[in-house]
Amino acid sequence: MNKIENLKKIKLSLQAGTSQDTMNLTPKYPGLEFIFGLGSGGMTPFEYELADKVEGQSVLIHLKKESLHRFFEHLNPPLMDLFEVRNDIYLKVKIDAVTPAENREIIKAMADMAAHGGTGCDCGCGCGG
Repeated sequence: MNKIENLKKIKLSLQAGTSQDTMNLTPKYPGLEFIFGLGSGGMTPFEYELADKVEGQSVLIHLKKESLHRFFEHLNPPLMDLFEVRNDIYLKVKIDAVTPAENREIIKAMADMAAHGGTGCDCGCGCGG
């Protein structure tokens, strides 16, 4: 099994819920794909939760609205709108794939982050930069 390590491309499935046993906020499994450990400030708290896990594993995370942007930093998971009406959610993250990132993918991801200051932005482009 492939293990999550720096500069690996990881593909995740996400489920969100109102409790650790009830994943009732996401009718389908939104995905998130990014290159691990590429942030300009080092690993994000979200990446620390995933570090050294392998394909097929799942992680349960309790997220609070006030720490959301710091937790994900430059990443932009497709579930930020869930916090419009609640202060916390439980997030179940399943690791679907861990593959080597190609050099061009790393360079593109770094360029996208640089274009948006290297941190989370509100530009609306979906880059997560």
